[in-house]
Amino acid sequence: MIKDCLIVKDNFFNKKVYEEILLDISRLKFENRNVSIKDSLKSAYQTIYFNVPLDKQHFAVKESVKILNDFGFNIYFGDSFYFLSAAHKAGATVHNDSADLNCLIYIKGRELMNSGTAFYDYNKEEDEYILRTHVGFKENRALIFDSKIYHSTTQFEEGSSSRYVMANFFNLKEKANAQ
Repeated sequence: MIKDCLIVKDNFFNKKVYEEILLDISRLKFENRNVSIKDSLKSAYQTIYFNVPLDKQHFAVKESVKILNDFGFNIYFGDSFYFLSAAHKAGATVHNDSADLNCLIYIKGRELMNSGTAFYDYNKEEDEYILRTHVGFKENRALIFDSKIYHSTTQFEEGSSSRYVMANFFNLKEKANAQ
């Protein structure tokens, strides 16, 4: 259902929930993500991220699951975080994730094309990533996509800025039932 799919949904949260999230992130202490990642291969690009892990009972996680289930995704379980990432010069941090579904919600930042997310195809023959799609940052915009799609922040580009996002890495029930 989600394989190779990218959905862009503006106004993902209703106004009340979105305002609660803005208040929530203003009160939290963000920790450098590199400290909490044990896989040294992944830690190289994690230094530009600061995060707060969210448990399954967090109001924003519960609301995300509800909205995605209303879209027909049947969320099984997952991990959720608030991320703060800064503009940087490290270049594209192209990666994919291990979950079935990534729901990346832009929370707070300047509405800029170069503070968004880029999606790539991988060319094995040339051992290179080819830009496929680029989505700009807009507050309360959700990107819902197959976690296997290669992606990267575009905050290394000229004119980018810091941003707060909510990242949800979910697995789907139909995959769990098939195993």
